[in-house]
Amino acid sequence: MLVLLTFCVLVSQVSPASQVPQQVIQNMDRNACSLVVCGPAEKGLPGRDGRDGIQGLKGDKGEQGLQGPRGILGPPGNMGPDGPAGEKGSQGEKGPKGDVGEMGPRGVRGLQGPPGSVGPSGPQGNSGSQGEKGVKGETGLQGATGAQGPKGATGDPGPKGDKGPVGEKGAKGDVGATGLQGATGARGPAGEPGFPGSKGDKGSTGDKGEKGDSGLSEVNLMKKHFSALEVELKALQASFSKYLKVAAFPSGRTVGNKVFLTSAYEGTFADLKQRCLQAGGQLAAPRNAAENAAVQQIVVLYKKSVFLGITATQTERNFKYLNGDPIVYSNWLQGEPNNDKGGENCVEVFENGKWNDRSCGEKRLLLCEF
Repeated sequence: MLVLLTFCVLVSQVSPASQVPQQVIQNMDRNACSLVVCGPAEKGLPGRDGRDGIQGLKGDKGEQGLQGPRGILGPPGNMGPDGPAGEKGSQGEKGPKGDVGEMGPRGVRGLQGPPGSVGPSGPQGNSGSQGEKGVKGETGLQGATGAQGPKGATGDPGPKGDKGPVGEKGAKGDVGATGLQGATGARGPAGEPGFPGSKGDKGSTGDKGEKGDSGLSEVNLMKKHFSALEVELKALQASFSKYLKVAAFPSGRTVGNKVFLTSAYEGTFADLKQRCLQAGGQLAAPRNAAENAAVQQIVVLYKKSVFLGITATQTERNFKYLNGDPIVYSNWLQGEPNNDKGGENCVEVFENGKWNDRSCGEKRLLLCEF
């Protein structure tokens, strides 16, 4: 240390006028003190360690020295505290779709899961193509005879078939029974008298006959006429029955001596009643199940309900025929007649043959009976 102080004094005496920039000389030994080289002393020599001297002027900044070699990387420091969470950034634009990656290896098949619940039935598929005809199966055992079904409604008459070929001539039939004796013809003119014959032998006396009825010839004649009338009556009945069938086809039905006819006209009860009277009949009024079935067949054929010739008053709910007689047959629908909303004083027939009370002001199919 003494040598350094002496060097400082010598420098100040040699160059009193020159300014020496302040330099700090670092010693190589950490235990030695530092030497400050400063300008000429204004108040005498610097103290022994420089702490009693006045601080010299700050020197100019020296040029930056060469970068030293990079030191050894020190150990990582302790992690600092987490900073505050930043605000959520705006969503970036959608990037282009990436290329399809290569298919990865197939995974191991998992265990079969439990069966799921049955889903709803899907829509009916289209009819498939007809399959090949299968081999004819063996004839099965005959089943037990089923119960006889209900009698179906009488269908419409089919078209007239073609005339069949003439059959072979049959064998001659047996002689029929002798018919009734015909009526006695008119008496012919008297013939000329013949030549007298020879007198014959006297015959033996015959047995006395029974006393005959008076006028026997007239009774026999009446019997013959009555038989002839019966034959004509049967012929007329057959022709009339055939006429009824023709008249009722296809818009009518015949039951016994009654014919039900329609003209496909629709109107109110009063209108239909008047039209049947003008035609010489009346509104249909079935009096038994067979007649009601005939009415039902016409309703099914035209798919329209009809009004019957049966009515009731609003005060007295007793249904009667048009002549005032109480009805002797009915086929009401269950719960009818109920006079719904009032004023249902007429009777209509549905396609199932059941009856229902209905307002007389509504329009229904015309159906008359004759």
